[in-house]
Amino acid sequence: MKHKQKNIPIKNIPKIYPLFIKSFKLAKSNPSKVGLMILFDALFLISFFAVYKLFKYYADSLALPKTVATGIIFIVFSLIYYLVVLFAYSFFKYSILESIKSLFDEAESSFKRLGQFYSLNIIIAGIFFAIMIVINAILAGIKQSYAPFIFIFLIVPYALFLYVVLNASHSAFYQGTSIKESLKKGFKLAFTKIKVYRETILIIILFALVLWLLFLGSGYLVRLAAYNNYSLYLKWYAYFKQTTIIIFDLVMYFAILINRISFYDLAREYR
Repeated sequence: MKHKQKNIPIKNIPKIYPLFIKSFKLAKSNPSKVGLMILFDALFLISFFAVYKLFKYYADSLALPKTVATGIIFIVFSLIYYLVVLFAYSFFKYSILESIKSLFDEAESSFKRLGQFYSLNIIIAGIFFAIMIVINAILAGIKQSYAPFIFIFLIVPYALFLYVVLNASHSAFYQGTSIKESLKKGFKLAFTKIKVYRETILIIILFALVLWLLFLGSGYLVRLAAYNNYSLYLKWYAYFKQTTIIIFDLVMYFAILINRISFYDLAREYR
């Protein structure tokens, strides 16, 4: 099934616009395709919780004595769980990439390379899992009082590079490159093209900072308004906390959604 291009190609949008704004304009002009991306994300979350509940049910039934055999069973069971979740993620992310591609060119729906895409995600997960083991080893070898600060110092760049490598590799792969070339381009963009993608990172940091300031000010107003009534303060604070979490998640998701388009555009430009 082919999707006809109904919008102005992104290359015709003036370059004076920042990358995020260009991607936002492209998404705004194609609400149905953006709706599909949101739907696929929602379906992934549903499938994730369904798989979690299913495996938790079977894990609870495997209450065996603590032996070497039990440990092996637990490791195998956990590995199967993560592989199933990773496949669900790969399937829905592949579908999202199809919708993103249709924003730029005519896209023909095909899952011929889904197996390779799954393999790509297994490799990326393996690489970053190994890095996480190294980080844990470093944290285990330092004083407990310094551990939280070292953790933040290491985990922030780790998370940012994972975010860039994942999105850049996915975008490059969906544009026809091999698994090896996709990984190469993902790491190359992450380590040598910081100026190229820094806007996609800064926009998330900026959104988070603005939200933090707004929530900080709102929290102060709540405390000030209910200063003499502790029960009222607890009630308002509970509502404030729930609202804060919902707004923060929605805004961060919006930034990540638009950034997916930006990464795909970057992969097109630097392929």
